[in-house]
Amino acid sequence: MNSIYRIVVALLCVGLMACGDSSAPAGEAKAKVNFRQLPEDPQLAALYQRSCIACHGTGAPAIPQTGDVAAWQPRAAKGMDALLDNVINGVGGMPPLGMCMDCEPEQFEALIEFMAAGTLSK
Repeated sequence: MNSIYRIVVALLCVGLMACGDSSAPAGEAKAKVNFRQLPEDPQLAALYQRSCIACHGTGAPAIPQTGDVAAWQPRAAKGMDALLDNVINGVGGMPPLGMCMDCEPEQFEALIEFMAAGTLSK
């Protein structure tokens, strides 16, 4: 069963790479992103590793990577409510609930804030 889950996650990530729009203008260099960074909270880190890192922490194109301020700024400008709605309902190639079927809205918000690396205004 575990191998089936991994195959499904891999296929979803491949699909996500083909969807979405790039946030950086053509020719603009992508920011260096630390793909090993994790939330400080152990429970949040476990959720991130289980549900988010497969797409937001791999360098996949057209997906805002964790800590990539340039990629998150236009999304963050829409506000947390819009981002939370995108996670819950899905957007582009991102599935509804972003692969975290048991996450609470507060956990999604904390994960978004972590991945957006301070681009959300309080």
